Amino acid sequence: MRALVATIIVLCACHQEPKHAIPTIYELPNGFTGWVTVEYAVPAAAALPEERGARVIRIPPDARLQTSSPQWLGIVDNRFYFVDGTGRRTPIDDREATPDAAPNEAGKSHDHPVVLRFETGDMTDATGRHVFERFYVGLGPAGEPPGWR
Repeated sequence: MRALVATIIVLCACHQEPKHAIPTIYELPNGFTGWVTVEYAVPAAAALPEERGARVIRIPPDARLQTSSPQWLGIVDNRFYFVDGTGRRTPIDDREATPDAAPNEAGKSHDHPVVLRFETGDMTDATGRHVFERFYVGLGPAGEPPGWR
């Protein structure tokens, strides 16, 4: 009995809560405008790298990225950047993508690039289950998102 109790104590001490959300750095090609889609939990795709405790999502020129990493939900510090050919990051204004942003901001034009209409999705079609997020980057208006694929 003592061995069983000791085993339970060790297992409980070693148990860690799963990560639900960590900060995410989104890197977009310099000057990109349009809709971005990130699809999660795609077995054949590469995992997302981490940098100083944040996940890094490097968006390719076609603005569609698949990763084997899971989608982690929660309110976190997401940061959006344009990245030039030397790797230098320039912040993109993302305040219009926050939950407290005015709902009509996505329909407006802006005088500088902004992130608009950040949304997550989970759908099943003939090819299986797809967990994704998408957002618009540009001067706006964002318009309607394209089909998830």
